[in-house]
Amino acid sequence: MASLKSFIKAVRKAKTIADERNVVMKESASIRTSFKDTNLDQNSRRISISKLLYLYIMGEKTHFGQVECIKLLASPRFTDKRLGYLATMLLLDENQEVLTLLTNSLDNDMQHNNSYVNSLALCCLGNLASPELARDLYTNVEKLMGSSNPYLRKKALIVAAKLIDKDPELGEFFIDKLPQLIIDKNSGVLLGCLALIKSLYNTPSFQPTLIKLSNKLLSILKKLITSGYNPDYDVLGINDPFLQTELIAILRLFSTNQAFNQVDEFNDILTQICSIEIGKNVNHAILYECIRTIFLVGSDQSLKILAINILGKFLTTKDNNTRYIALNTLLKVINIEPQAVQRHRSIIVGCLNDGDISIRRRSLELTFAILNESNIRVLIKEILKFLTFTNDNDLKPFIIQQLILSIDKYSPNDSWKFDNFIKILQISSNFINLQYISQILGNLIRVPNDLKASVIEKVHKSFAEAEIKNQFGLSIVIIWSLGEYYDIISNPEINETSILSLFKDIINNSVYSTSERDHLINYALIACIKLSSKFSNTASLESLRKLLLENTSNTNLEIQIRSIEFSELLTTDSKLKKSILSKVPPPPIKERQMLSLTQNEPTTKVKSQTPEPNDLLDLAQESKNDLLSDIFDSKPKPAKNDILDLFDSVPKQAPTNVGIKAFENSDLSLTFIPKQISNGQAAIDSKIITTKTIENLQFLIAVPKSQKLTISTNPNTNMMMVNSGDLVLQNIKLTGKEGSKIKFRIKISYNVNGEAVNQQFDFSGFEQNL
Repeated sequence: MASLKSFIKAVRKAKTIADERNVVMKESASIRTSFKDTNLDQNSRRISISKLLYLYIMGEKTHFGQVECIKLLASPRFTDKRLGYLATMLLLDENQEVLTLLTNSLDNDMQHNNSYVNSLALCCLGNLASPELARDLYTNVEKLMGSSNPYLRKKALIVAAKLIDKDPELGEFFIDKLPQLIIDKNSGVLLGCLALIKSLYNTPSFQPTLIKLSNKLLSILKKLITSGYNPDYDVLGINDPFLQTELIAILRLFSTNQAFNQVDEFNDILTQICSIEIGKNVNHAILYECIRTIFLVGSDQSLKILAINILGKFLTTKDNNTRYIALNTLLKVINIEPQAVQRHRSIIVGCLNDGDISIRRRSLELTFAILNESNIRVLIKEILKFLTFTNDNDLKPFIIQQLILSIDKYSPNDSWKFDNFIKILQISSNFINLQYISQILGNLIRVPNDLKASVIEKVHKSFAEAEIKNQFGLSIVIIWSLGEYYDIISNPEINETSILSLFKDIINNSVYSTSERDHLINYALIACIKLSSKFSNTASLESLRKLLLENTSNTNLEIQIRSIEFSELLTTDSKLKKSILSKVPPPPIKERQMLSLTQNEPTTKVKSQTPEPNDLLDLAQESKNDLLSDIFDSKPKPAKNDILDLFDSVPKQAPTNVGIKAFENSDLSLTFIPKQISNGQAAIDSKIITTKTIENLQFLIAVPKSQKLTISTNPNTNMMMVNSGDLVLQNIKLTGKEGSKIKFRIKISYNVNGEAVNQQFDFSGFEQNL
């Protein structure tokens, strides 16, 4: 039989994929044949298993060799056992029926007089243990926990933790050994104890016993940070950092239990640990655990500020991972200590120029998070600079959206607001979404006429000076604003001739995509019909009529319909026409949601000037009576494209605020409150009221593939810790096929008293359909 080395050489020599497949298939067939030989010697079996492992690494099928792996590990030779256990751990999993063949071999090897064989068996059991294997072999693990060999004690403790994960009832056989093992001087054994404690803590009945170990754990941690140099466990000047981080994590877990009464002592130790220097990864790992703990255990404000200052120092290091962790953590704690995070504003903004894209994204998100009325001028300038020079096209829509929402919310005055809106339009190219263009226009509707005229002149000048002519957002704004407010503009450069020329240039610009061009034509048609009541020159009016007629045969059905209807409207009675084409009134204020780069769910809400997308013809007039239906005997068909979204759709039925209870247990209750369900859309509030203090609350909803779901949570809600009686309010938005039934698959997970709780159920109790 050829060796493993020659097989690898043959694979590497293959010049094509087909050649490689031939080599692999030939060798697989050879291995299968060898396994069928009843007289196969152990040396040949070992070579075949080695090749099988190489095939596994390549992603080939290896299931036919599973039984042979078990035969190999049953050999009395250590070299056979070592390879056999390695192959078994890689090629088998806990769901394989063949695992039942392992029980006897593992039992024998864990009672072997060779500690290395014991170790191999423990590793295999820890990796592959099924609940059945765990119950059959836990006594062997229990015996090895009392071994004189500290290496085996550590292994046995870690395997015991894994067995408890498979069958929590086994914890009662291991928990009594902890008080004796926790005083072991060997660091590895202590780490094994902590792993076992973590698994045991998931069972509430064990928690009181485990909490009693707090004093001992605190004393071990204190001894670690106060003792001098220890050559056996020192890492770059830190005494056993692995044990320190695990101790902090376990004590953090204990601190959420009401029986834990050493919070002050724990905080004192955390304060001592926070004094270590910044600059080394080992130091950063310990400090990061401290920071996580400080914000979870409810430390005093001074300690929280200290933690945020450490994160600020993390941002000055050269290590990318450390900076990323700092930015990510600051994002999570900004609502707890916003002023402390603000002190590091210059460093956060400086990270926008980092070479690592992940750091730039986190820095950008954090910059938006710290933005407020006092720093908006400085931060918006930096973000606009970043937007100008970034080449990340996937990031630009997010930046533009957040900029518009932030400026709208925090701008000091309207003049400054529109100056920055224009800057955004200048550099946004075609990355700006129509709903945010409509938000800018909604703001324009609300300002006085003198500011309107000034803004329109600036937009017109910006468009004329733009070197690149694919300014989709700028084109939309200039077309709509000229059509709506031409009569208030006194600038002689903006006249009937220049407007017509501008419209033709935009419509005939070949740089726009088909979709963008259709949007622009739709806007231009509205502007033309609006200008028909404002232009006085006969030639200009004729040019408007020709522009409308040119599109009566457009391949886009919606544009064609609009052109025909507007052409007819030109000949309508002047009084009726004036009424239809009156200026758009200020739309109602609507809340828009700011999104996060880390998740699809919105994170915060800001008030916007515009509601959801609506019909193109709604731009002509907001009226309860459809005047165009009097002319054409039918309502105009709504446009498929969302043009200006300045008016809300009329719901089919009145919204209801009656709550529908969907779930209740001893810890919390879930209620849905339908706000509006109509036209293929639904807005539903969900209320979660807790009856106990719970941690790490997660509320997940899945819907059919034909529907789209968006969930936003109150930004002031701390999902890591929800106290008894607290209300968690979430807003659910659902879109789908009109008339389809609303069906939710809901998963609620949380920790209460240290115990993980998971609830999954289906809910379809809504009376209305989309």
